[in-house]
Amino acid sequence: MSGEQFPVEDSSEGCPLRVTANGVTLWTESFGPGNGTPLLLVMGAMNQGLFWPRAFCEQLAKAGFLVVRYDHRDTGRSSIVDYRRHPYTLTEMTGDALAVLDAYGCTAAAVVGMSMGGYIAQLLAAESPRRVSGLVLLSTTADHRPYMAATMGCDAGQSALPPPLPSFVEYVKSAGRRVQAGADDFLALTLDGWRVTHGGSLPFPEPEMRAMIRAAAVRTSDASAVYHHALAVAASPPRSDILHRIAAPTLVIHGAFDPCLPLPHGQHLAAGIPNARLLVLDMGHMLPPPMAAEVGGAIVSFLHDTHRAAPEDRGSAS
Repeated sequence: MSGEQFPVEDSSEGCPLRVTANGVTLWTESFGPGNGTPLLLVMGAMNQGLFWPRAFCEQLAKAGFLVVRYDHRDTGRSSIVDYRRHPYTLTEMTGDALAVLDAYGCTAAAVVGMSMGGYIAQLLAAESPRRVSGLVLLSTTADHRPYMAATMGCDAGQSALPPPLPSFVEYVKSAGRRVQAGADDFLALTLDGWRVTHGGSLPFPEPEMRAMIRAAAVRTSDASAVYHHALAVAASPPRSDILHRIAAPTLVIHGAFDPCLPLPHGQHLAAGIPNARLLVLDMGHMLPPPMAAEVGGAIVSFLHDTHRAAPEDRGSAS
């Protein structure tokens, strides 16, 4: 898959749908049969749904899922929010995810959340348990405070989990200086960010990531709006004390070389969620397109096992 060419603009192969709720309009796209088992993909902070690789979405769809990816508010083709007048937290972003499920007629769905998307997925599973039939938490944490303390100077509280690696923190500080200095090479700045989140034995997939960044750039009306996500996370509490309320079968996938949320974050999640499984992979804090097939295969296997164990919990879509 490492040689795959990603489109510069949206392909017509998916099925786009705009969802308006909670004062925002969200761009969404579905893959697979309308009567398939619903599967919602929730991307990380500052990133569009496009960063769920199309081949990954199609792999899940071919396994019988109705796969839905979407742009968070303040990204891509979704609404840009005046954050000063209308601040929001992870609670409102969780409401966005529920609105997407509602729009597709999903009474329940498997939810795959990456990084900040995993924060949202945890809240969905804990606060709306009937809506989540299976849960996959990818490169995420129950306690974002060490990350926010290192990158934004927020209070880390009493967290025992480790902060990001120094190399990542230095990138964040350097990127901030470049933005303040009026850096005009958006592609280079973003590519450097993905490069520093990469980890493991595979080489950094620069051609694929460069293509995905370009595809995202043409869909962006306000590149600075994505920074609202950091403010939303900083204004939200950690989730360690709600993990025991997650009843959905859960798979935690974490990179052994994650520089943003080191492996103890994934181990903490798996230990706190009843009967959760932990899968540690040779990667960092991103879904590298060359590894998408392996990650997708693990997700399909887990969710199919879950579905066979409790077929009556399958969601429906119309």
